[in-house]
Amino acid sequence: MFIDQDLYLKIREVMPTVCVDLIVTNPNGEYLLLQRREEPAKGLWWIPGGRIHKNESWKDAASRKSMEELGVCLELVDFVSLEESMFPNVDYHTVNVTVHMEYNGLDALTIDSNHSKYRWEKYILNELHEAVVNPLKKLGFRFEN
Repeated sequence: MFIDQDLYLKIREVMPTVCVDLIVTNPNGEYLLLQRREEPAKGLWWIPGGRIHKNESWKDAASRKSMEELGVCLELVDFVSLEESMFPNVDYHTVNVTVHMEYNGLDALTIDSNHSKYRWEKYILNELHEAVVNPLKKLGFRFEN
């Protein structure tokens, strides 16, 4: 079931949005970042993800988001953490189910129109939001010395 965009925006004014975020790793021990074109976090480097639909499990949402945002089917490894993001400048609040997914490198990534580019990183970047940093730390990634 999908709701009208105007109704969704009204609901979002009074309730947080439940999302799934993907920590995507590759065989080189790197994780994936996407640069966002839209709010919240417009222009920032973030991990793939988005809303969980009603009657959709977080596992199914993770698979759907990998196809929508990256154009590939990824292997779900495990649940990593529950995070929260608040963006007061755009009145946006999300509760994020963060999962680890593996990219085998065989199929080319094709990012969607909500993102301008992607990059692979070995270390945690200083400018990343804590909702991205926390699960990366749980997976063993560290800041560069």
